[in-house]
Amino acid sequence: MAAMLVHTIEDELALTLNVLPTAFSKLSFLTTVRDPHTGRYLHEGWLPWSSPDEIHGLLREAHEEVFENVLNLTMPLLCGELRSYLDSISELRERAARFWLELESYREMIPQGVCVQAHDFFRSQMRLSLKVLLTAPDWPPILALSS
Repeated sequence: MAAMLVHTIEDELALTLNVLPTAFSKLSFLTTVRDPHTGRYLHEGWLPWSSPDEIHGLLREAHEEVFENVLNLTMPLLCGELRSYLDSISELRERAARFWLELESYREMIPQGVCVQAHDFFRSQMRLSLKVLLTAPDWPPILALSS
């Protein structure tokens, strides 16, 4: 008789994050499971293993941790991860980068409650990374890190 697999939301989160290739793609995922109006995190597929409050707490902590990881990326690495991410969501990277730069949609990726300095630093790093991708998409440090 086969042993029964025990699933926890921690296991599910680890499995989910492990398949995402970069810190930026992990940040994007965690942003998608947060309701932008309420700030609550929920992954409905995990409800069989835990309560909405436990899921919210785990995802909130993970979002803060991954956000810190992205804040600590060097500019070439952030540009490389952003390039890879934009390539994965759009065939027109330049158009997507211009859209993001204009609308600042990346602001939704900032966890609630982070300090003003982290908030401002992330926004400036994202703006600069998008401008680099628009003006020098083939900059060798980006290509070396995004391949």
